[in-house]
Amino acid sequence: MKKRTRIVILVTALLLVALTGTGCAMGMSKDSAPREPDSWQGGDEWGEDASGDYPGIVPSAPDSPLPLPPGEIERKFIQNGELALRSSDIDKTYESLSTLTLQLGGRVVSYEQQTSGDVRWITMQVAVPFGKLSEFMEHTAENVTKVENKLVTSEEVTESYYDTKTRIQSTEELISHYRSMLTKAETIEETLMVQEHIDDLTVSLESLKGRLQLLDSLTRESKIDITIRMETDPTITRREVTWETLKWSDVGYLMKSAVQRVG
Repeated sequence: MKKRTRIVILVTALLLVALTGTGCAMGMSKDSAPREPDSWQGGDEWGEDASGDYPGIVPSAPDSPLPLPPGEIERKFIQNGELALRSSDIDKTYESLSTLTLQLGGRVVSYEQQTSGDVRWITMQVAVPFGKLSEFMEHTAENVTKVENKLVTSEEVTESYYDTKTRIQSTEELISHYRSMLTKAETIEETLMVQEHIDDLTVSLESLKGRLQLLDSLTRESKIDITIRMETDPTITRREVTWETLKWSDVGYLMKSAVQRVG
């Protein structure tokens, strides 16, 4: 009986030792398991960090606008206008508008005179310094008998303007950084890789500079498209009025025509 008890105790002890050893082995296996290929970090290649890019190089500019520079900023607007005028003398009206444009420090951008039979009209475009648009539009040119259309449009581009300036500065800094890295290249492959980045950034920089120049031009002055037409249009069919068919409406028409001729 005592012998059997000893055997049971010995077997139980061996089982406990075996279980303890298995648990430790599993723990060690879990802690020291090899990493999967996807978890490996790069950075072994020349000049690259863990992200596969070069250290200190900012990725391409995001699509969202960059924050505006701190402090006081000048708001930027694109303001333009349109005028459609009737005139008893389209040439004098044109001269009057041209003189006004020069007085405001502007310029005549384009001028065209067209004729169709007895009908003449002038189309022109003028540009005045920003802030002078209202003064130009409120002025009454000589010999104008009717303002058929007057339109002013305004669009704020402050955010777009300063965002473009910030992107230009960032791109220039990136190009400078890549050029400094170019001097450290040790192989042809490394040189070509860095030069490709420089070429791409240079194209982006030129595009940004062109956009900034356009915004500068559009916000520096306002343009007004003007059409000047004759007061009366001979091509419009005139009503035939005879004494035999005279009506009160015909009397009003004759009086209006007489006033226009006298004016």
